[in-house]
Amino acid sequence: MIKLLIADDEALVCIGLQSMLKWEDYHIEIVGVAHNGAQAEEMIEALRPDIVLSDIKMPVKSGLEVAASARERYGRLPLFIMLTSYEEFEYARSAIELQAVDYLVKLDLTPQSLGESIRKAASLLRDYRTMETYPDLLQRGNLQAQRDKFFIRLFNHLFESKSQYVLQKEDLGIEFPAPAYLVCTCRILGPDTVPSRGDKLVALCASTVQMAKDTLSTVSDCYVTSLDLRNFAITLPALGTAPDTWMPEVQKLLADMAGVLHNYFNVTVIGAAGFAVEDPYQLRDSYWAARKILPAAVKEQSFVFYDQAEHGDAEQPLFDFTELRAEIRRAFEELDTHALHSVISSMINNFDERPDLLVPAMDAACSVLYMATSLLTDGEDIVESIFEHEPEGYRALYQMKSIDGIVSWLVCFRDGCCEMLASRKTSYKEQVVRNVQAYIRRNLDTKLSLNQVADVFNFSPNYLSHLFSRIAKVNFVEYVTNTKIAAAKDMMLRGEGRIYEISQKLGYESAFYFSKVFKKVEGVSPREYMQRMESVR
Repeated sequence: MIKLLIADDEALVCIGLQSMLKWEDYHIEIVGVAHNGAQAEEMIEALRPDIVLSDIKMPVKSGLEVAASARERYGRLPLFIMLTSYEEFEYARSAIELQAVDYLVKLDLTPQSLGESIRKAASLLRDYRTMETYPDLLQRGNLQAQRDKFFIRLFNHLFESKSQYVLQKEDLGIEFPAPAYLVCTCRILGPDTVPSRGDKLVALCASTVQMAKDTLSTVSDCYVTSLDLRNFAITLPALGTAPDTWMPEVQKLLADMAGVLHNYFNVTVIGAAGFAVEDPYQLRDSYWAARKILPAAVKEQSFVFYDQAEHGDAEQPLFDFTELRAEIRRAFEELDTHALHSVISSMINNFDERPDLLVPAMDAACSVLYMATSLLTDGEDIVESIFEHEPEGYRALYQMKSIDGIVSWLVCFRDGCCEMLASRKTSYKEQVVRNVQAYIRRNLDTKLSLNQVADVFNFSPNYLSHLFSRIAKVNFVEYVTNTKIAAAKDMMLRGEGRIYEISQKLGYESAFYFSKVFKKVEGVSPREYMQRMESVR
């Protein structure tokens, strides 16, 4: 059966939709009804519907916001069919085509029109399921978000070491088999009919980036990374570092992509490409070369390419963020607002009234922004609230063209972040530990080393170990062991396999080692434990 979620804040509309069709004739089960956007998001996460039939305007979050959020988190599914009124029709026509399978005008809604839309969605759903199951798609959607974070860390040189980079690259299944790679940063411009912020802009930009990914999907080893609302980066393979080995092909590829995006969404996509590097770990150099010449791309309204012969070593070197990164990381990990205020203030003092340091100042500010959104559990929400009165929010940073603007942004970030972190210091640390515990419970089939889990949450192993022991009142290794043994006992009670099968399901290297750990915790071997359970029965 296909699972359907209905989302509308009008009770009569929900009742009408449930009774309008004989849903079983369409092999559809209505799994839930939501009455606002936030409730719809919760139900999508809990119920995993295949199709969502949603109103555009709802309390808390709009249908467009729910659709954009679901697409970012889960990929193509669930599919969305949007409901609108006559008054919203033009708005819906221009926006819904970007996200939804179809849109329906409420006053014109008939069983025939609804049935046709449902059949269209069901057909598309079958196409998506041809080669993979829905859980796989969910995993792929989450995987894409993790890959985006990986590339943002790579572009901003935020890995603690190359070994950490290699570990995460392998875990995420990212491969770089080509002789060389380069980065092209792209910006979405227009159209003039779209407001500078709001649902319509979010839907437009999210769909544009998704279409860019789909368009470039035929290029092997190509990765598209969303940077912010209007900016994304493309990591492209090259036959070598010499421009003549890759530039003609890349020029055509980018021009074709821009043409497709313009035809679909009436947007102009421009961009700047850096130079090719042989070691993907050095893609930061290509990324920042592209960033340096992006203003030229905006001016020319086209794609431009970094010329090493022209720029050479004359360009202002990027700000050396190495030492400050470690200090900021520690400040975020420990919620040390005094240290955070001090280190960002030192950055501000370095850049203030130094227009010649515009590029390194932007480099440093972007790095601080990314560290906040990735190291803090609800980092993006925190940063959003700090800049909630700005028309572009915290993303206004990417539009800064003066050193004064960047310094002002850093001052606002410093003061707002310190104030918010000071008010939530204790509860935040407890939440971090709860998140780690939840991650452990979801991944009992893996080895779960301290270093690996620390990497997932962007903490240093020493800090995570100390924090976990202090908040959970048990050390990390003991918690993992006790949780796995508790899961093993449940499996034994339910008869879910033999001892060696259970040991494999819980990520143990051998049944012998599993039995050794089990006996240490429970005082008896797994076999003796199962015999006791049998005798009790």
